[in-house]
Parts: sequence; C-alpha cells; structure tokens
Amino acid sequence: MRRVGSQWVMSMIVLAIAARVSNAQSVGARARALLPTGPVRVEVLELWSPPRLNELSLRLQRAAQANPAWWQEHVRRAPPGRPLPYDRKLGLTEGEYQEFLRLSDSVQMRPTRTETVVIERTTVGWRFGVATTLDALRGLEIDTVRNEVHCAFGNLLAAQPIRASPAQRATGPWSGPRWELEAVDSVTRTGTRAAFAVGRHEVTGHTVIYFNAQRVASGQLTTQESLFLRVTR
Repeated sequence: MRRVGSQWVMSMIVLAIAARVSNAQSVGARARALLPTGPVRVEVLELWSPPRLNELSLRLQRAAQANPAWWQEHVRRAPPGRPLPYDRKLGLTEGEYQEFLRLSDSVQMRPTRTETVVIERTTVGWRFGVATTLDALRGLEIDTVRNEVHCAFGNLLAAQPIRASPAQRATGPWSGPRWELEAVDSVTRTGTRAAFAVGRHEVTGHTVIYFNAQRVASGQLTTQESLFLRVTR
C-alpha cells in the first residue's frame, strides 16, 4: 500500500540503535513463535476516524506543511510521550486542538481487505517470499543472527521492543521485537526512516505485523509505505 501524505494522521496520533549478537537467539525464539511459515492469510487494518477528526487533522497537516521548519522544531521540543503543546501556528483554536486530542481516542484500526504473505525460513531467519501479495513486504528479510531487518528502504537495526500498553487504543495492546532505520539529515531534511515489528496481540492472541517507512526530500514526504496486518491463522 503506497501513500504519500495520507498516513500523516497515523504518525500524529499513534507507534538502542545497534543490537548485540548475543541477543540473536532470544530474538529468533520470539520471532519463531510469532511467524508461521508458508502462505499465510492476513487482514490489512487501516485507521478509521470520525469525520470531524479528519477535518481537524487536515487543518493541522496544512499548517505543518506551510511551515515545516517550525513544525519540526515544535515536535523536537515536545515532552516525550505527551501531546504537542498548543500553539496558534497549529492552525486550530485552542478549543479545537483540545477537541482534536479528545477525538484521537476514538481512532480504531479496522480490517479493509485480506492479502497473502508467504513466510520462508532462511539460514539466518525468515524472508517474505516472492508470492507475497503486498509489495512493501515482498523480499523483506529478518536476520536473527545479525539482529537486523533488510528491506527495500535499507537495513533496520534492533530497537527497543514494542511493549503492550493501554495507550495502544487504536490497535489494542500488543508487544514484540522491533527494528528501525533513522537516516534523515538534520540539515537538508532528506533521507529515509523505517520501522518493522512483529508481535502478539494480547486480547486475540493473533500475530500482528507492522511496517512503516518514509523517504523525505527537503522536509517533504515523497514516498510512504504503511502496513498493520493481523494474521488470521
């Protein structure tokens, strides 16, 4: 699923750079329990949100695009794990911004279609095979020896695992290993960032697969792939 700009709301609302080889066995054991091999049917989940939230989000997006340097600095200065502080440059009144934050709790991930992924064992881990119907995942490899993920966007290194939390309102609590790439030049605001994770949904017990990657040029999003999948078998 390729979208430019349409997944901006997800990054607004919602989701150790190097890994030691000694962690590879534990990562491999966790991944083995989560990834069935062979053809697997998956549900593609996408964000659903109320129309009013979409309206407010669009205005926020336009404000951020109109002043990207300010936007990046405002995000950088925000306290970790807390909503962005209100500023008139957000393009909303303070009351509208509070409404936006309240409505953000109503966002849900809902299944929109079913696809097939083919998970193959390799000598060092797993790979999504050529018969995978999702372009973004086809050829992606999980290397549990190096504790890396290799994909078309580059090499993702081990990061802090996803931990189940009540804050995961849209998806429901889930946890599992995660890998990330952060290669955006702070001066030119050009580069690539990507994240991949596989985990277990606490309520349903289903395996979930997450992939999100962007390329930016001069602060503008040029390419984005975003997937949240639920394995149905």
